[in-house]
Parts: sequence; structure tokens; C-alpha cells
Amino acid sequence: MSDRQDEIVATALHLISEEGIQELTMKKIAAAIGITEPALYRHFTSKSQILAAVVDTMAAARSSLFRQPLAGEQDAQSIILSFFVGHARLFTREPALTVILFSEDLFRNDKALSERITAIVGDTMHTIQQALADGVRRGTLRSDLDPPMASLLLVGGFRQLVSSWRLEGCQFSLEEHTERLVGSALRLFTQV
Repeated sequence: MSDRQDEIVATALHLISEEGIQELTMKKIAAAIGITEPALYRHFTSKSQILAAVVDTMAAARSSLFRQPLAGEQDAQSIILSFFVGHARLFTREPALTVILFSEDLFRNDKALSERITAIVGDTMHTIQQALADGVRRGTLRSDLDPPMASLLLVGGFRQLVSSWRLEGCQFSLEEHTERLVGSALRLFTQV
């Protein structure tokens, strides 16, 4: 993306964080940047296209969170903890990303965006399941662990934690609570 497109995406994220996604309009984005609506349309043809760029930004950040620990050949527990804590840091910096990622209903009338969100969630679940299955194979996680259900517990618990954080006005440390949540779950999954 161009520098201006990056600016537009960052502005859209800021407006979503401040006013909610329902209030995001091309007019408000243009005004916040200080350009005309026609100038904005030269970079993105629609609000949907801007939201797609936001989703792509989220997907790229999520991918880098997986690549970092995988490159170090760490154990499953470290990979999983690093992934979730990395997301907590990302969401703390950009709370609007939680609105995008955890609001599937907002995109039900936009098939392309809905498919992008579904792909991100599916890829996340698959990667966590693989890390858990690797832990079972290596004997660091319980042999009776069901990786698909364990990943659902982790992702569902994290999603609930993020929702609580947002509802409470981002008042507690999402990173600290994420470490506690994931650490507790991993202790349950660990071989005794």
C-alpha cells in the first residue's frame, strides 16, 4: 500500500476505536485526514475496501506473531503463549482490531470480508491445533489432549477476555491477564 493508503487505514482504525465501526464513513475518514472525499476515493473505492485493508493488516500482524516463535523452534507451550501475548500487545496498541476480528456479524452482508475473517480464524485455529498436537507428540502435553477442543478453549477464553477488556474500557492489563489465562490452560494441558 502507498503511504496515503496506510494513513487512511490507520485513520479508519482510530475512528473505529473512538466511534465504533457502524459510525465509520468515507466522509468522516476524509475529514479526519484533511482531504476531500473524491481524493479519498482515488485510494479506496469504498468503505468495504478500506475494511478489507484493515483485515489484511490484521492478518499480516497475526502471521508475524506465529512466525516469530516458530523460527526459534520453541516448544508448543512457548509458541502458544507467545502467540496470545503477542495478540494482547497488538490489541492494546490498536483496540479497534478487536472490533474487526471479533465482530463477524458486522460483515455478514459483505461476503468477501466475511470470508477473509473466516480464513484468519480458521488459520489461527489450525496453527494452534498443530502446536498442541506437536506438544502431544513430543510428550510435553497430555497424551489424552484433544487438540481441536483445546484450541477452541484457548481461543474462546481469549476472545472472552478481550471482550471483557473492551467492555471495561481497556482498564486492566490485557497482556498480564492473557499470560494468566493461557498459562492456566497450558498447565491443565501439561503432562503430569
